[in-house]
Amino acid sequence: MKAKYICPSCGGILNVDDNVVLIGKNEKGQRGLVLLHTELGNYESHVCASLTPDKGESIDFSCPYCHSNIDYHKEKTDLAMMLSVDNKGRKSKVLFSKIYGEECTYHFDDNAIKTYGEFSKKYMDPEWYLK
Repeated sequence: MKAKYICPSCGGILNVDDNVVLIGKNEKGQRGLVLLHTELGNYESHVCASLTPDKGESIDFSCPYCHSNIDYHKEKTDLAMMLSVDNKGRKSKVLFSKIYGEECTYHFDDNAIKTYGEFSKKYMDPEWYLK
């Protein structure tokens, strides 16, 4: 069984088939549905026609149920967070980049961190951009 992804605020299940459904808002104020693939490390996504983000643009994500912003730490950050529940009911955190086109995901499970995407070192190594 695949993991269920849930809103950290209301606990609403965000999965629909192989997608996580979120509401996105870009820097131009455009809003629309965003579908992210449920497989961690798979960066296939779909964005509705009302939202036309540019590569490198920050997208604010919110829950389609409670409309809570899912920014990680609710501070100015380039990461969003949702919770993952496996088939045994164990919860873990999934953080992902809010920058359109930036492939970066972290999965925190049982005190271990799994990273996905070419930009994953960016948020773990403060001098990543110098390399």
